[in-house]
Amino acid sequence: MTMYQLRPLLLFSLGVLVTAVRGDNSEDSKNAIPEVNFDLEGEHAGELPSPWEGPSHCVSGDHCLYFNPEGNDHNGQVLITTPNYAYFTATFPKITSETQISPDSFHLAPIPGKGNGFVAGRLIKKGEVIMQRQPSFLVHADAHIDMKPEVQEKIYQIALSKLSKDAQEKFLSQFGDGVRAKIDKNSFRIVIDPSGDKESGHLGVFVDVSGFNHDCRPNVHYRITNTTHTTVAVRDIHPGDELTISYIYGIARRSTRQKELQDWGFECTCSQCTLNSLETAASDARVKEIKRLEEEIEDKMSRRGEDIKPEMGGKLVDMYLEEKLFAYLAPTYVRAALIYSMFGNEAKAKEYAEEAVDALTREYGTHAKDIQSMRELAADVKGHWSWGIKVVSEEKEQKTWKLGQGKGKKNETGEAGAKKERKIREKIGKKAGKTVKEAKAKKDEL
Repeated sequence: MTMYQLRPLLLFSLGVLVTAVRGDNSEDSKNAIPEVNFDLEGEHAGELPSPWEGPSHCVSGDHCLYFNPEGNDHNGQVLITTPNYAYFTATFPKITSETQISPDSFHLAPIPGKGNGFVAGRLIKKGEVIMQRQPSFLVHADAHIDMKPEVQEKIYQIALSKLSKDAQEKFLSQFGDGVRAKIDKNSFRIVIDPSGDKESGHLGVFVDVSGFNHDCRPNVHYRITNTTHTTVAVRDIHPGDELTISYIYGIARRSTRQKELQDWGFECTCSQCTLNSLETAASDARVKEIKRLEEEIEDKMSRRGEDIKPEMGGKLVDMYLEEKLFAYLAPTYVRAALIYSMFGNEAKAKEYAEEAVDALTREYGTHAKDIQSMRELAADVKGHWSWGIKVVSEEKEQKTWKLGQGKGKKNETGEAGAKKERKIREKIGKKAGKTVKEAKAKKDEL
């Protein structure tokens, strides 16, 4: 079994088919795309840096073929996109800050019931970067949907022919009949425009990533930064163990996971899906409780931390670990660290802040939004903005109440305390509450 795309791709509205095309350089003139004039537009048109080549073979309005012969260790990289998106892709900063493990640390081998998959050749430790790749084949989603089948097949074959023989073989060995079907089943959704414009959605196929099979409780996490696909071990992987990622968002009941995976044409038989009935019921109950507790924490944070309890964060972490959700821990550790700090528990705040730094690095990279705050919390708990907020706030509330009782009315001290309390809770809501939103954003991305 090979790598499948993580969400059904055809979620875009069908547009008008455009037949304007440009000349073909293929040897077979009978299969060549007819030549027409094409006027490039856009601020960055024609400015791609070396070694990028193109535009050529323009189809569906302003979608053209671009090629980088040196991409992916000289195995090639092809784009079918607009001039501006091609420019963004060609000029994205390269992700070079992380060290990949040596290629002989894992290898492709037959996996019973799955075809081929990656297997560890040595102990791969939690946090090790397994591989980083650029897409071998990247196509704008609109072009993928809007092109006429006969035109699409021709330009896809031309694009594929530009890749190295090794990259072509890996592409063609993926699941799906024909190039379009392989893109449908094996691609990742990538947003190219730095502004996050939804129209900039592209479908990227990373041929080397196809060796990762699915597991509902994977030992490898992936992320995409710009167009760079990075895979990282989320727990220790022992020699002989298969390296797996999840094709779906794993925090779901077994029946829900199985239903979603039907889109990929197989029934999952991972260890989590083959638990006995009692264990499955317990797992489903934990997932339900995780979602309930997360919603409760989010609700309390949205109300500036009112009624939040110090044990909530730790309880959520424990359930994640018991459920083996090792690929989703970062927001959970951040919440726990902040909550314990707010209640003045220095040891727990430091412990979870350190775990949060590691998990954020694995899941989001070294520039994750909360990573600096968690480093500061781990280094100096009592100096962090969150330290003792709830302890101080509750003491002030008690003092204000006593003063009010003694004088029969709210005095100046009580009014000032209440005002400060509102400001503190507002800060709690902005800082701690955002981790829940980031977790939801990650779910939507998957």
